[in-house]
Amino acid sequence: MTRLPPLKSLQAFDAAARHLSFKRAAEELNVTPTAISHRIRTLEEHLGHRLFHRLTRAIRLTAAGEAYAPSVREGFARLEAASDALGQTAEAGELVVTTTMSFATKWLTPRLHRFAERHPDITVRVLATDQPLDFGRHNVDLAIRYGHDDLLGEKGDLFVAWVLTDRAVPVCAPAFPVTRDGEPTPAEIAASPLIHYEWDGRSGRDPGWRAWFEAAGIAPDGDIPASAVYSDEHMCVQAAIDGHGIALAGLIAAAGDIEAGRLVPLGDISLKSKSYVLVCPAHRAELPRHAAFREWLLEEADRFRETAVGRLLEHRQGPDDG
Repeated sequence: MTRLPPLKSLQAFDAAARHLSFKRAAEELNVTPTAISHRIRTLEEHLGHRLFHRLTRAIRLTAAGEAYAPSVREGFARLEAASDALGQTAEAGELVVTTTMSFATKWLTPRLHRFAERHPDITVRVLATDQPLDFGRHNVDLAIRYGHDDLLGEKGDLFVAWVLTDRAVPVCAPAFPVTRDGEPTPAEIAASPLIHYEWDGRSGRDPGWRAWFEAAGIAPDGDIPASAVYSDEHMCVQAAIDGHGIALAGLIAAAGDIEAGRLVPLGDISLKSKSYVLVCPAHRAELPRHAAFREWLLEEADRFRETAVGRLLEHRQGPDDG
């Protein structure tokens, strides 16, 4: 049997070929860039071919490297799938799920007890962060990610399932002064203290107060004053509950507080926001724990759409609905 290359050298090559960077490969494998370089040199010597062109500030695959990389990646994928099949065929065990702070706090956590009742042998560990985590590097099983509709559909070696699409609507506490004489007009909302939500990575595609006022036909000139600015949506929701102003919040994040009477939605105008999608490596999608959580999550999404607040996701209209 021909002697196989060292496993660590193959791992270094695979990571460097995917990232086209020794530095990023080193970060993924938790070693130094020098170690990555040495391991790839060892592999090149073993194979008798150069695999990378080493440029001044970059690397790129040689023709031999281009031909070799898919086979190495496929080999590791097969090993991962075989290991998963052996290690996770049983439904019992831990399932690591990552999602945004807002979705974890305001939507997932209040419902998770129903999953525990159905699957008492599965322990769900929730990692709440607004930064996408790598499945391999961070040992994550499933991710509920938040983004625009271009997230939907198959993405290479990822399985993707649509969960919910959000809408942003003004909300405030029931006793907030603007509600004293019934439903406030857009002008009355504009004259009230407004709570702003500005997160890292926010773009012009995301809903905001200016877009809402434009939809209402009263977009003001210049900047829109803010009574407070928060980086997390659940903080905006809490500020509105505490009577500090009107927040333009996603109905998914505000749903529980609307249903409990702590918040009221204002007006008939809402803005389409991003979608929540469930993502995992494609070869793990049908593993028992993964499939159990997916089935439960999509059932919960269907249940939510049948609630009074959930129906607002479809019944409220904005300028982006065509």
